[in-house]
Amino acid sequence: MLRSIQSKLIFVYLLLILVAFQLSGLYLLKNLERAYVRQVEDDLSQRAQLLIGQLSGYSVGGKLDAQGVNQFMASWPVGNAIVLDANGTVIGATPRQQEHAALLGKKFSNDDVSPALVGAPKTTSRGEENGEPMTYLAVPLISLNRVIGVVYLKGSLKEAYDRLKNIRDMLMTAAAIALGATAMLSVMLARTITGPVREVTRKAGEMAGGNFNQTIEVRSSDEVGQLGEMFNRMTSRLKQTLEEIQGEKNKAEAILSHMADGLLAFGATGQIIIVNPAAERILGIIEADVLGQLPQHVWPEMKLDTALAKAREEGRSLTQEIHFGPQVLLAHVTPLQGERSQPAGTVVVLHDITEMEKLERMRRDFVANVSHELKTPLTTVKSYVETLLDGAAEEPEVRARFLRVVEAETDRMARLVKDLLHLSQLDQGSINWDIQPYEVPALMEECVAKLAVPAGRKNLSIRRVYAPGVSQALFDRDKLHQVILNLLANAIEFTPVKGEITVDVRNDGAMVKVTVKDSGIGIPKEDLPRIFERFYRVDKARSRMLGGTGLGLAIARQIVELLGGAISIDSELGKGTEVVFTIPAALAAESEVS
Repeated sequence: MLRSIQSKLIFVYLLLILVAFQLSGLYLLKNLERAYVRQVEDDLSQRAQLLIGQLSGYSVGGKLDAQGVNQFMASWPVGNAIVLDANGTVIGATPRQQEHAALLGKKFSNDDVSPALVGAPKTTSRGEENGEPMTYLAVPLISLNRVIGVVYLKGSLKEAYDRLKNIRDMLMTAAAIALGATAMLSVMLARTITGPVREVTRKAGEMAGGNFNQTIEVRSSDEVGQLGEMFNRMTSRLKQTLEEIQGEKNKAEAILSHMADGLLAFGATGQIIIVNPAAERILGIIEADVLGQLPQHVWPEMKLDTALAKAREEGRSLTQEIHFGPQVLLAHVTPLQGERSQPAGTVVVLHDITEMEKLERMRRDFVANVSHELKTPLTTVKSYVETLLDGAAEEPEVRARFLRVVEAETDRMARLVKDLLHLSQLDQGSINWDIQPYEVPALMEECVAKLAVPAGRKNLSIRRVYAPGVSQALFDRDKLHQVILNLLANAIEFTPVKGEITVDVRNDGAMVKVTVKDSGIGIPKEDLPRIFERFYRVDKARSRMLGGTGLGLAIARQIVELLGGAISIDSELGKGTEVVFTIPAALAAESEVS
């Protein structure tokens, strides 16, 4: 019923006023009633004393003269009075006493009279006659220390109670007026308290909805004003704190969104709660699809649950290598602690080391291949030199044959070292480039002419296809010459006798495309992805026999890519191989510059 502070305050104020009026009115009416009754009783006492003084003259021989008293009382003009003799018999009454004639000569039996008959100084009592409140007084009439009669008087309290009723009505009217005025004043006063409280409540609701630009106008310096000041201070501090939190959140989200490593966060029970974009890319998932799930259900092959459990049990970070399909991931697992050192979750940072592992494997293969490539000719040279030193040098034919072998192996090592130095320079960018526009068909003709002899030995036909209007291309002539020679040499080496080699040069948009195709032995499909790796050979024994270093295609790819082009290879075992590379056309480059 009283749900608002305002209604409660109004009720309390009204209740206080009502109680105050009730208590004060009751106190006032009781005192007035006592005063009015005392006034009537005093008036009766005075009349009684006056009557006693007059009736004393009717005492004869210690008794009252009944006839004289009756006559005297018949002429008494004030009030209602009865005179009794010592035996309690009515011997006189005032004319206003309605029972005047009926009472004379009769015994008057009343509890108020009995004490006076035995000498009690004064006896008063109250009663009601015909619905009218009355007060009674019995006073003994004493002569010679003997009670010779009693004067019994009646006094009406109706006037006194009428006055009291009027006063009570006035008090109730005044109370009603005071209550009404109090109600209006209490409403006004309550509004001065509840108004700011309502404003605080409304502003707090706005803040709960996310609008923190809320202030309260402080109109006083009392407790309500202090509440408003504290609210404004709290709002300002809360806004500042939320801005700081939002700033930190934005920083964390930016870091999580743009960090290269994948991040997974797990709750205290192991469920996934955060997946950053890098982790989505590395693991090939969408965050919304895996949130709330356990890692063993999403990635059973990764065994992440085992690493998480171990990190939580030991309470320390650990690192574990994980193989996820073709990828190699390095997982750094860190447990999080909450209150009272209880586990609050786990964070896993995934670092994709697939390329690193691939590079490491290539490095190991490179070192092994270089060692092997150098060891073989060195072993041959050493064995032949030892043979010569042991006496073979004395035989001219043997000496000449052995020295030719030593020369061939030395040339092979020189080529290997030269190719290695060339690759190193390309990797480091320390090589000088002289890039200018050249005709690709002209360079192709020059390369074909240089390899005409080895092609003729195998009776190979080299077909040239130059599309009309082929643009000039931008390249370093010496380096592209090396690329084309390498591709043509490979085609000649791995094409059987009477085979065919086709070279094709044509425009391809903003690029010039060069194709070298042969009808040779081909390359298995499984070897194609690694064909451009350094020292990688499809047939190692045959390549060494033909004098190759295994670095030609690697050098060709480096040069083409540094020129701004691309190179690719396609082959089918037993049917031939096709190598395609592109380089920027001179006209396209000039238009871009202009």
